[in-house]
Amino acid sequence: MPRVSWSVQASSDLENIDPGTRDQIRSSAEEFLHDVPPLTRPADEGATGGIMWHRCIAHEHDSEHAEGPQNYFIFYRRRNPALGFEVLAIRSIQQIADRWEQMRRRDI
Repeated sequence: MPRVSWSVQASSDLENIDPGTRDQIRSSAEEFLHDVPPLTRPADEGATGGIMWHRCIAHEHDSEHAEGPQNYFIFYRRRNPALGFEVLAIRSIQQIADRWEQMRRRDI
């Protein structure tokens, strides 16, 4: 099982999430993190330049609840095999959508 550390930014991001969801993300992080994202659900995970991301949901436990960890992405990197992964940031689906819209508007 991978070990997980949290950057200052990721810890700060977690503080802005409701306590129940925050606890679920923290306790399930090891379940989400892996080296090479499978291509079975490309909208939920990916990698580029050593940074990986994964939607905070265990695929075998998909949730239909309106609130919860499934509304967030965890951004992380491999530190080394002995140290495991470092979580770099947590972003909501809304934050990602807002950023995508800003980038799209600049390209128009």
